[in-house]
Amino acid sequence: MGYAVHFKEVPPDLPPEVEARVRLALDDVGEACSSIARDNEFWTYLKESGFVLEHQGWRFHYHLDRAGRELVVDRCERLPDGPPSTP
Repeated sequence: MGYAVHFKEVPPDLPPEVEARVRLALDDVGEACSSIARDNEFWTYLKESGFVLEHQGWRFHYHLDRAGRELVVDRCERLPDGPPSTP
């Protein structure tokens, strides 16, 4: 069983196709995390830092909530050199 993807807040100017693609990518991350043994050192390092995903001019900061089985996107921001938002 994988992890559900949860955005704390979705910026109003985040293009829907970017959000959809990021959700798919994070679904893949969740599936991969599901296969890591509970005693693997990965989990120790995970407690010390979160993850960052960059896609199409946006940066997504997220963490893994093992108890809730969620990948939580804490913050997303448009990169300064990213494409302009569309109205």
